[in-house]
Amino acid sequence: MDLRQLRYFTAIADYGSFSEAAARLRIAQSALSRHNSTLEQELGVLLFDRHPRGVNLTRSGKLLLGRARRILAEIEDARAEIMAQAALPSGDAVIGTTSTTSRILYGPLAARFARDYPNVRLRFVEGVPYLLLEGLDTGAIDIAVMVDPEPRASLVLEPLVTEQEFLIGALGANLPPEPCRINDLAGLPMILLPRPAGSRIKLDRMAAEAGVTLAVNHEVANVDVVKDFVERGLGYGILPYSSITSGLTDGRYQAVPLDGLTLTRTLVRRADRTPTPAVIELTRLVHDEIAQMIKAGEFGEVSP
Repeated sequence: MDLRQLRYFTAIADYGSFSEAAARLRIAQSALSRHNSTLEQELGVLLFDRHPRGVNLTRSGKLLLGRARRILAEIEDARAEIMAQAALPSGDAVIGTTSTTSRILYGPLAARFARDYPNVRLRFVEGVPYLLLEGLDTGAIDIAVMVDPEPRASLVLEPLVTEQEFLIGALGANLPPEPCRINDLAGLPMILLPRPAGSRIKLDRMAAEAGVTLAVNHEVANVDVVKDFVERGLGYGILPYSSITSGLTDGRYQAVPLDGLTLTRTLVRRADRTPTPAVIELTRLVHDEIAQMIKAGEFGEVSP
């Protein structure tokens, strides 16, 4: 018994006639009859009762028809699944981000690729902006999510989300009242991300324009360490909403929005490099994940 015999048998059963089945299958009726006879001989039963208007299934034929349909359906499902798998993107895709973004984006991306794109080897890089730009230039990184990157002719910038920055302090700290302005930071002991972090560059520029000198007690490249220092009362930090919301909910520190200071997470890629299907899908999923986070309120009140 082979698949062709089962297909011919189900066609005869469906059309109720050897001649009609042969016409639909576009084979000679004699060849169709021969295949059916071979199948009947192998099984040792008659599958059809012949009559002047065609054929009817015997009891054995009805039993075989149910099994044959299931077998053929499984074969078609397997064919469709394998073909769909072969059509999925494959190869390598590399994304780079700064630390504030990697903590919220990498987990969801890894889960979605593992589920939907098993043929893609997704790799993650976390680094300061100049290392991400270097990776984009050399091709070691396909796309990056950066904070307020400087425009360059060689890069395509796609803004993803703009969120408010907050001044955070320990629970007993004396925070300025809202609206907190850049002048209110004068004299406060600050714990800041180091340059060339995009948010630090914007803060320094804003302070310089206002004539404010920031008292930077500690420069810390890790967001979690900034928050730890703040909780210990070592100074005040400036971080975006998505980085502090859980700590505010848990009552680990307090925060006020810093008027006029926001950061924009931006997807960055080389303008002169054609993305592979895997990178195109990675780009799409980054946009989708950020959109879902915006909808869930993970960035607070934002400007998409």
